[in-house]
Formats: sequence, structure tokens, C-alpha cells
Amino acid sequence: MRLLNCEEMKQVEKYTAKYGLSYQRMMENAGAACTRNIRNVIELDKTRRRNIAVVCGKGNNGGDGFVVARKFAENGYNVCVVLASGYPATAEAEYMYKMAVDIAIPTVWYDADRQKAVQTIRNADVIVDAIFGFSFYGSISDDMKVLINEMSSARGLKFAIDVPSGVYCDSGYRDTGCFVADYTIAISALKPAHIVHPASDCCGDIIIANIGIPEESYNFINSSMYTYNKTEVGNLLPSRDPCAHKGSFGHLLSICGSRNMPGAAVLAASSALRSGVGLVTCAFPQSLYTTMTSKLTETLFMPLSESADGTLSADSVETLVASLDKYDAILIGCGLGVNDDTTAVLKAVLENAKSPVVVDADGLNIISKHPEFLNNHVAPVIITPHPGEMSRLTGVDTQLIQTDRVSYAKNYSHEHGVYVVLKGSNTIVASPESDRVYVNASGNNGLSKGGSGDVLAGMLGALCARGTEIKNCADAAVYIHGYCADVLADRESKTGMLPSDIVKELATVFAEFEN
Repeated sequence: MRLLNCEEMKQVEKYTAKYGLSYQRMMENAGAACTRNIRNVIELDKTRRRNIAVVCGKGNNGGDGFVVARKFAENGYNVCVVLASGYPATAEAEYMYKMAVDIAIPTVWYDADRQKAVQTIRNADVIVDAIFGFSFYGSISDDMKVLINEMSSARGLKFAIDVPSGVYCDSGYRDTGCFVADYTIAISALKPAHIVHPASDCCGDIIIANIGIPEESYNFINSSMYTYNKTEVGNLLPSRDPCAHKGSFGHLLSICGSRNMPGAAVLAASSALRSGVGLVTCAFPQSLYTTMTSKLTETLFMPLSESADGTLSADSVETLVASLDKYDAILIGCGLGVNDDTTAVLKAVLENAKSPVVVDADGLNIISKHPEFLNNHVAPVIITPHPGEMSRLTGVDTQLIQTDRVSYAKNYSHEHGVYVVLKGSNTIVASPESDRVYVNASGNNGLSKGGSGDVLAGMLGALCARGTEIKNCADAAVYIHGYCADVLADRESKTGMLPSDIVKELATVFAEFEN
């Protein structure tokens, strides 16, 4: 599912206008489509919602609003237009405003009569936000904040046209005092603001309105971002052959765990098994043998020599390297520990592995001290940093990374030739072969517990071992991991959710994605 940023959407409209559908016609279609979708919602409501307040800005988003007002009036609703910032400033918006005036729709000018404008909004059963649209940038003026706050706090059902006023379309940033909608009608296509937090928190339920733009107009644009719904994720996963055996679904080597962090190895191996891999071999410091065998009954075990710190020792390198060719994918880093011994282990794996390698947690902390390790890998590599780990990898402050996660993930991916899964709210997946990035829409803050990343790492390793295309593997694992958390949050709670609960839920959730 495509995500179009502001400039890409403008290019789509420009292409469409050039080859047959005028801007005026697109505005008419947009307003009509928004009206249909709003009516579909409000007419399901048992209460009578007949009083409509449409709050319009002076740009083309306001023009869409004027069409909405006219369409509602033509269908017998009581409609009032509130002009938020004066007379329309574009030719198309002016035309639609005059058409609304021609059928005697009441109009209130916020600049001239604020009290009446506010009272109109407070009395409305439905409030439609058509002030700024997707081109908003800068900050909301104090006067406008007063108006938008009245809209957000009003008793009526609240709709935003395209994006709520005061959110940045492209980055997911929201200005203080932005409109908070119950529903947002996305014009033609989803925008980043509909998916990316915190802007998406203001959108409510998203409805996509088709306004007649032909598919070739979108094909003309190479969109920089995309997301998936559940059906699309199911199509990324390979079918399970009825005649398959355990060898058909791959063999994962999980090099994880240390004396202080055995749970990370257990979670990673458990989630890998629940994600459909045929076999998992766990390589770990030998003193963890009792812990590992008591927690895991379906894996194979490779206890190895350990350091005085309780991590894998450098003496284990020879054994590991000799066995690497047996495996269809390798996971390394969960609970590994950081010292000279584990540094030697990671270096050897990256230099010698011929199958995809997933590097998580302490593996990333080692790479942050030895970025040259990523210069020598032969096999595809997926790294899974959270923002703090990304900060250590790049030397950029965490808060700065959070302001533009897409760019930092994409740039690091291209610079080092690795797949980047930048975890967090709206996990980002970037590929070294493409400028397009995946923006994940599933998941919630119930995942904010130690061990959640180990579960995701095991899922990634499993899907890689099963032979899923690397990019599809990363996109699917991220979505399903978050989807499990959403299912648990609905049934139980975010507060009480544990990473081990995600592992258990995978057994049920994968049934919704099998094909």
C-alpha cells in the first residue's frame, strides 16, 4: 500500500490534470467523496446528526470543504461554513466558495465574529476540518489554536479532510494545538501522517476516498514510502507445501545468550520456532546448558566454550565457522555480551557466513565500536537497532534520529549495504537495493519491555531461514510482531503484556497469515 508525501501527491495531481482531470474537477470529486464517506458514518448512528459545521481555510483544503458543505446542503442537512482565515486564496477554492454562497449556505467569518463561529462549532452534530490540508508547515497561530481547540473539544463527531489541521504530512510531526479527529478522510492515498506517530494519533479512523485519479498517475511516481495491511503481509509469506518436511522450512543457527542474559536466547529461539522454521540450533556458553534445556524442548543445542565473563569465548570461533554452511540463516547478538571474545565471534560470523545474518542487540553494540565489520560481509545482513543503538551506530543523538527516522535508516542501509530494521513506534525497514522504505503501522507500547526485540529477532531469523525474500521477511516479521501485540492489547492489556506472551500468541496469529 503506497504512502505519498506532500510533493509526491502534488505530482500525481499535476500529472492527472495534464492528462484529463482538471484541478477543479478533482476538488469537486474530493468534496463529493468526503461527503459520501462522512454520511456513511453518521447515518449509521442512531442519533440524528443534522447540523454540520464545515471549517474552511483559504487554500485548496478549504475548497474541498466548500464542496462538502454544498453537498450536505443539497441533501437536506443544516450546514454552516466557518471561514477560518478569510477569503479563499486559490482560484479553485474561490470557485467552490461562490457555489456554496449561491445556494445560500450560511457563512461565519471567524475574524469578524469569533463568538458566533465558536457557538456554531459547539452546536454542531458534525464538525468537518478543512483548514490546512497536507501542505501545512510552520506552526499554528495563537488565534487559530483557539479555534482548533474549540473544534477538537466540541461534542460533535469530528472529521478531518485529508490530514488533521496542524500535522505535518510527511514527517508525522504534529504542532501543539492541532485538530484531533474521530475520522480522517484521506484523499486518494494514504500519507505518512496517517501512519506515523504522533500525527497518526490525531487521525482517528482512516477512510481512503477515491476521487477518480487513474492508476497510471500513481505509476508515474516512485513513492518513497509504503505500508502493508494484513492481507498484503499474508501475500509476502511463502505457502506451506502439504508434502513438506522439517528440512523444507530451513535451519536457523541462533548464537545468543550469556550468563547474565540467558532469557534473550530462549525468547529468540522460541519465537523462531513459532514462526515456522523447521529446525533451530542454539549456540551458547556451556554453563547455560541446564537453563537452555529446561526452557527449550524443540531445539538442537551447541554448547560452546565460554569466557570468564560467562559469554562465548574466542575459542568457540573455530567450531562455529566450521558449521556455518549447514544453516539457512544465522541470528547473532541477543544477550551475547560485549567483550573481546564476543567481538571475535561476531567478526568471524560476518566474514564467513554465506546465509543471511540477523544482527541484534549486543551484536549491534559491537558493530558500533567496529563499523568496519560491515565492510566484509558476503551474505545479506539485517540489523535491528532501537533508537539508542542507532545513535551508537551513527554517532547521532537519539532525539535527532527520532525527528527523521526514515532518512537515518535509509542512509545507513545504503552506506553499509545492510537491511535496517529501525525499531520503535512505526518501525522502519530500509533496504540497500532501494530508496523505498517500509513504515509499519502495527504494534503498541505494550512492546516497551526488555525481550520484545529478542522475539522480533527470532522471527526475522526464522523467516530468513524459510527462504523468504529478505525485504519481505523483514516487512512481514515487523508487521506480525506488532499485530500480535495489538491482539494481546485488545484481549488483555498493554501494561501486563510480556514478550513471552507474544511468542505464545504467534501460534494463533500465524493462522491469519497462512496461505
